[in-house]
Amino acid sequence: MLSSSLLSVVMFIGAYAHAATAAKEPAPAPGEQQSAAVASAAPSTQPAPAGVVTAASGANVESLSSILGKTRFGQLVEGKKQVTLAEVKDPLFWLDTIRDLAVAALGFIPRVIVAGLFLIFFWLVYRTVRRLVLGSLSAASVDPSIRDMLGHMLKWAIMGFGVVIACNQIGVQIAALLTGVSIIGLAVGFAAQETLANFIAGIVIFWDKPFKVGDFVEIDGVFGEVKRVTFRSTRILDGNGQFFVFPNTTMLATKLSNHSTHPATKVKLEIGIAYKESIDAARNVLLELVKGDDRIAAEPEPSVGVARCAASSVDLSLSFWVHDETVARGMPGEYLEKAKNALDAAGITIPFPHVQLLVDKGPQEMTISPEEEPQPMRRAG
Repeated sequence: MLSSSLLSVVMFIGAYAHAATAAKEPAPAPGEQQSAAVASAAPSTQPAPAGVVTAASGANVESLSSILGKTRFGQLVEGKKQVTLAEVKDPLFWLDTIRDLAVAALGFIPRVIVAGLFLIFFWLVYRTVRRLVLGSLSAASVDPSIRDMLGHMLKWAIMGFGVVIACNQIGVQIAALLTGVSIIGLAVGFAAQETLANFIAGIVIFWDKPFKVGDFVEIDGVFGEVKRVTFRSTRILDGNGQFFVFPNTTMLATKLSNHSTHPATKVKLEIGIAYKESIDAARNVLLELVKGDDRIAAEPEPSVGVARCAASSVDLSLSFWVHDETVARGMPGEYLEKAKNALDAAGITIPFPHVQLLVDKGPQEMTISPEEEPQPMRRAG
């Protein structure tokens, strides 16, 4: 129902524009009717009225500039027609000029409607494709910022193609415009090489997936949670509440440690005991210390081994695994304190550096009598 009504409106506007154009042409004289009939039978090489596309022209669309050039106003603007002072004073001159513009506009309306239908069609295509693509990405738990980036890219691609077709329908020569835009885009590309490199790096991060939003990573001495991946940068929140913004190229070119890809994170700390103490006794104390902590994974089991034999101590290494990487950074300090208290309670000595100072006995002190004390020098008279 809607399509038939729209078609009727378009046909009515086109017929009215054609009738208005034909009303401007003078009727042929009686003697000229036969020649006019013969002329009508012959193929016409004259251009069609403004806004009318003939069957012989096929799919060729007349440009907007040529349509306006056929009107009196367009001829005045292009300098093809000279106006006298008498014509300027004549109201009929202005009425005819306005009528020409109105007829050209009426003949132009069907093109605008067709262009609008093309834009609506491509908008529906964009919405359908966007829903399918973003739905599949959501099901795959892709980062929301990446989904937004791909949604914008789909919009630019599909709707940009629709705008080009719509412009061709209304007679706007889009080829020259696209050539100019491409030249400008080339210049902008040279000026914004770093931005484009970061944009491409963001796409590589999406496909390669070295990390995702919510992962805890360590890069360039910064450990924190990935909060957002944008077109240009990756933003990380560290344990001190500070935001660090890294370019996407840095995230790909720098060594990065992802603490969230593995289901468990290893925590390791070292503590020394004296050489005279038993290693097995200290191991039992440390293993008993980690029992009952729900944060520590049962598998792999916690272990205690000898890390090194230092100058004054035997350094033991306590290792265990945790499933929550957010608490792994603070557990070494916590368990060093617990290990110190537990070893002290078990009577196991934790050595510390001792410095022994040996002082040799110096020469005996000499006693000087008052008589032997040096006298002050006197100044001669």
